Amino acid sequence: MTQTNAAINELSKLLETGDEAQRCHSARAISVAKITTVTPQLNACLYHQDPDVVTDAATALATACAGDLESLEDVVINHPDSDARLAALSAIAKQHNNAPQRVVDTLTRFATGRTAEDDWGLSGGWDDWWDLQLTAVQLLSAIQATHNRDVFATLFIELLSQDPEPELELALYRALVDFHPQLLLQHWTCARKMKQRRLARAFASSVTTTALDHMAVCLECDDVEIKKIALKAFATHGKTHDVQAYIAGIITCLSDGEPSVQAAATSALNQLDQLDALQTTTLMQFTKDAPESSLPSLIHLVSGHINQLNTADIHWLEALLTHSDIEIKIAVISCFSQLPEAQVLYYSEVYLTALSSCLTAIQDRHLPLYQRAQLLRLLSQFDQHASLSFPVLKALLENEDTETALRQSALEAITSETNDENQQWLKQLLLGLASQADTIAVTQVDAADVENNSQPEKTAGRIKLEALLAEHGDKFPEDQGFDNAPVSTLAAIQQSNVEATLLSADDKPDDQTLMEMMDGLDDEFITYRNIVRDHLDTGENLALNRKKIARLPQTDNKTLAIRALGHTKTEAAATLLIEAMLGATPKEQHELFQALTHIAKRHDYKVLRNGIGAAGYTLHYGDPLCKQSAAQFLSHMPLSKALPILLVGAEDENEHVRVCCLAALNVQLETKRLLQRHQQQTSELLVRKIHDPAGGVRKLALQLLAKIDLASHLPVLVELAVSDQESNIIAAPLFFALQQDTLKILADNIANYDDHRQPLAIQLTGRLLAMSA
Repeated sequence: MTQTNAAINELSKLLETGDEAQRCHSARAISVAKITTVTPQLNACLYHQDPDVVTDAATALATACAGDLESLEDVVINHPDSDARLAALSAIAKQHNNAPQRVVDTLTRFATGRTAEDDWGLSGGWDDWWDLQLTAVQLLSAIQATHNRDVFATLFIELLSQDPEPELELALYRALVDFHPQLLLQHWTCARKMKQRRLARAFASSVTTTALDHMAVCLECDDVEIKKIALKAFATHGKTHDVQAYIAGIITCLSDGEPSVQAAATSALNQLDQLDALQTTTLMQFTKDAPESSLPSLIHLVSGHINQLNTADIHWLEALLTHSDIEIKIAVISCFSQLPEAQVLYYSEVYLTALSSCLTAIQDRHLPLYQRAQLLRLLSQFDQHASLSFPVLKALLENEDTETALRQSALEAITSETNDENQQWLKQLLLGLASQADTIAVTQVDAADVENNSQPEKTAGRIKLEALLAEHGDKFPEDQGFDNAPVSTLAAIQQSNVEATLLSADDKPDDQTLMEMMDGLDDEFITYRNIVRDHLDTGENLALNRKKIARLPQTDNKTLAIRALGHTKTEAAATLLIEAMLGATPKEQHELFQALTHIAKRHDYKVLRNGIGAAGYTLHYGDPLCKQSAAQFLSHMPLSKALPILLVGAEDENEHVRVCCLAALNVQLETKRLLQRHQQQTSELLVRKIHDPAGGVRKLALQLLAKIDLASHLPVLVELAVSDQESNIIAAPLFFALQQDTLKILADNIANYDDHRQPLAIQLTGRLLAMSA
């Protein structure tokens, strides 16, 4: 007996003698593996008292296109559970080739709906018969489509006349569309909007000439959703059928007034490979005649043919730079930013006009934030924009009120095109005084003068403050963090408590003095006093609320500059980032490693290797977040240098650091091979990580050990896969190289597991068997 048969035999035994859970798991594994040799055991499960067992057994029979029809009919007619009935109905339909008339009779019985004397499924808020009827109609429709014969049209037409539920109505339309399209067209003429949408979806599923012609008509419909349904249909069918005759209608939708229709038309043309085939002259004339609402998307298409435009077209687009609609202006600026170098020289004035228009719009504070950010990102596409743009961008960055999104986009524009001026400014921003080439003159000060001047005369206020701190300083942490407004209720309350404690008796709040005055009023003013007291109480609550208003932290320019440099393509940016490592705060180190990782993913600059030392130091002594980003950076460095550091990080006390280090090693081993001298040390560490308390670490250890030396560690890895849900999900492809050995281990132990390992072992067996089916 092969190990495959032994594993199937164990699953069969569990189907016969197992409890409810064992039978369910075994039936699901058999369904996944599409095993056909255990049909008798599955048939027996159809009469099990647990409805889940019946459902899983029927599903497995449907997968195998097998099963006892009489038993399945008994389930679908008499079983109290709706899921069991639906699964049995699907299993019956799969045997149409074996007993066509019997299957059709059963499906037709359920497709016609509930009989008058049948009250099953009415006990809850949902009528389960609706699901049965819908499933039966869909199964009959599938049989009809498989044989390409009009068999059940009479039944479907009759059901349509009974005002079916929307979902059933759509299924009936789809069943009829290939064989009776004219009938559906008659329904279309008198249908309301929602019914027309269902009819459109039915026509969209058909590839007949009538259906495609109707989809072309739908492109001119007033309903936006129907237009999009038609466009998606052409995009789908164009991969297998000739839809060239309908391209003109799709192109017309590019000038539709609804942006979502324009986007759907563009997507359809792109999927049909027609965007590049558009004639430039035709497209340009179409753009000139189009309504203004569709100009942005059309100009975007024109930009793909910018090198083919003539002078008249260029000047027509130039005139739109002064258009009042900012979306049109942005589209034109984007178009001119893509001019090839030869045309930039020829249309230099137009090019500069577009750049100037972009800079002017950036400074317009009345524009929405997202549009100003979009314009800033467009600057990166202009060649040699630095000399003109840097003064504007610098002013934007030095303004404290500038939003973070704008500052980020501005820094990305600066880093995209550098010159001496902005390069020096960037260095100063990242390196501070270290960016200065000149030495700083140091003046020697006499020690006696220092001693005399080191003790300034204390003012009365300072003496008072020192006394308060001496009295109350031990009651509060050293760093209260109140440089900014509190961002939580607890922080606001804590600040109020500190202020109240430090408040001297002479500094009573004005409202306290006012209350003492109010208390001295006569009794006839008691109502007035209560009103004032309520107002003061409300004011205190509002003051506390003002203190706890949550504010998004404002990211400083240095951090944003680091992120911007990470998206550049130059080696100089990598050099500058590595220089900035010296003296960086933990938060800055995290951003620096992230930026270096972005560069390392796209470029193999040797200068990046200068960051390996900093990454090693960080994985030894850094904070957890910095360690994680350093590990990600090492995943793109030479394996021989990164491996020792990653192995150290894999033993870190922080779970996330361990995960990141093993994930980095996994990335390395996808393209590189571990040297023989490193395998033993790495394997020993990974064996220890199999027992790590963190599931993510165990899962990665499984992947890595399977890559390095699966044969030597197969038993322990199988034990991990049947003990840990996360590892179980990915185990089958990893064990496939030793499939028979793995199945032997599983077959020998499935019956002996008496805890959570048994269902996981059954699932793994099913997946392994499916891979060889």
